[in-house]
Amino acid sequence: MNLGLETGTAAPALIAALESPARAARLWAERSLPKGAVCFHPGDVSSDVFLLLAGLVKLTYTTQTGDEWIKSFVIDQGVFSAIGDGAPATGATYGATCLEPCRFIRLPRAFVEQTVAQDDAARSAYAGFSAWVLARKQAREAALLTLDAEARYRALLAHAPLVLARLPQGDIARFLGITPIAFSRIKRRVAQTGSISPSARLA
Repeated sequence: MNLGLETGTAAPALIAALESPARAARLWAERSLPKGAVCFHPGDVSSDVFLLLAGLVKLTYTTQTGDEWIKSFVIDQGVFSAIGDGAPATGATYGATCLEPCRFIRLPRAFVEQTVAQDDAARSAYAGFSAWVLARKQAREAALLTLDAEARYRALLAHAPLVLARLPQGDIARFLGITPIAFSRIKRRVAQTGSISPSARLA
């Protein structure tokens, strides 16, 4: 099960496949950002690809009323960009913020696309990463449609407790799509029962 907190092996494999070509092109320059730093804001037009080497990043949408909705988290090692494949350069629809000190590589999208097109290892790793991202999106969509917030929280506790412990409580509430007050009530019920509901044990 992947509700958006699992790292998996696909992103590290893609990072590894891109490292040698990027070093050869003298584009492998490690950068650091502190906790709370912004990788990019909604509306930024850069299509650079971020390779997270260590840390924790949240990707967030902002509603018309100024509320924040969390798209996903990028944990420990991951790949993300302000603008997706084939998207018009009209600006990012979401932002990315460091929840922990982060180390990353920033590569031009044109370089990544060229490497994937010409390098068999990079092409295979990119295909695996794309399939993993799609599966994660489908799993989260299914969870949002079929499980209530408490069942989703219990599922996260069952499948990604260590990552969950690293997240601010307000961000967990936003990720679940509920208010902090509602989340506090859910935490109390979970603490009282001390068990994972059958609906959370999804394969």
